[in-house]
Amino acid sequence: MEENNKGLAMLAQVARGLVAHDAQQTSTQLGDRTTYVGMSDIGKGAECLRAAVAGKLSLHQKPTMQDIAEWFRAGEYDRIRSSLRRNLILQRGHWMENGFAKVLNANGANLLHQLEITVEHDGVPIRAHLDFTLVWGWPRPAIRILELKTTERIPDTLYAGYETQLYGQLGLLKTYWAKPVFAMRDADGSIVFEHLTFPQAAKLVFGISLPREADKLDMEGWVLCLSMSDARAFGPYRPDTAMLGMCQRIAGEIWTTAHQIQTGETALSGVPYCTGFHPLCDWCDHAEGCPKFTAQELDDPAYDQSLEDLADLKASKAYLEEAISTEEERIRSFYAATASVGDSPGWLQTAGFRFKVVEQAGRKSIDSAKLDAELRNELGDEEAESLLARITKTGKPSHRLYVSPRISHQSQGMTS
Repeated sequence: MEENNKGLAMLAQVARGLVAHDAQQTSTQLGDRTTYVGMSDIGKGAECLRAAVAGKLSLHQKPTMQDIAEWFRAGEYDRIRSSLRRNLILQRGHWMENGFAKVLNANGANLLHQLEITVEHDGVPIRAHLDFTLVWGWPRPAIRILELKTTERIPDTLYAGYETQLYGQLGLLKTYWAKPVFAMRDADGSIVFEHLTFPQAAKLVFGISLPREADKLDMEGWVLCLSMSDARAFGPYRPDTAMLGMCQRIAGEIWTTAHQIQTGETALSGVPYCTGFHPLCDWCDHAEGCPKFTAQELDDPAYDQSLEDLADLKASKAYLEEAISTEEERIRSFYAATASVGDSPGWLQTAGFRFKVVEQAGRKSIDSAKLDAELRNELGDEEAESLLARITKTGKPSHRLYVSPRISHQSQGMTS
């Protein structure tokens, strides 16, 4: 096996492990998600009902460990890489969540990790899993819900789905505070407690006595966004009856619509979808076949604004690259002038930096035309072409985004 194939085999093993871990994590912590509407379903439904319903129907079949093994044998390495990238992003959230739980525990917090609330509203089974619930009994009873989101870049404002998810958690916690609907499992999925009220759970786990009525304590929710190098807390959010009602309505729509599709009363193609631009559409498991991506004309101005923003960013990039080049050349010239006065000064130091200029050897490259001619002279045309074919390496296919202004759009802009 070639070295490159050995590397691909290693990546395939990692991809298989991620698939297995995801299936185990879902089973032990979330159970069968087709049997209830979760808070993440409701958050997704607030922005795209179609995606939430399709997820509830499990229309997207995730790759299995066997699939990845077959892809490797068939040489379908791009599919392995796609599965690997997606699962790395999904698992990143679980890994950071587990690490963050250790951080909170190290801080001495009274922490409930993945607290579960199971209720039924108008015949719709609803289940919430709260990432972190912090409990204080003194000096004033207080509850803080932390919903953890991991992102490549910290957003300036929260997605509506994230806020909806947190409002649903807060609403259920307050509304069902004194009902025996709370449960929690450990990392292996074993039950820590179940069928308790929240005050009973707090007494059992922490020995803290909380009021029997949720109105008698301070309750807040926060969304904590983490990247690999930054963090930001959005909040506080407080229980809101109207927002809980909206969450319950969305849950009903998801549950009812999924049932209607299963019985043939309606089709997924007729379910409302997110028509505006949304970054999460890039990661949607149900984008294929979505009417949003089959339309040719995009009327929503958000798309135009996004492309305009991209053009502005590229212009800024060009300006910054030119400014960097100019500044570097100025500093190099200053160094050269300093060196011409006497011996090379080596490092020059300022209050915050040091710098020097060193000469580097030029890059070596092969003159392909000259090589071709030399090989033909030495080996003959046929053998030369055969040798060149054997040593020629083709790069991986890539995708290129082409963006150009429309003439009609430009004309409209000039006349308006």
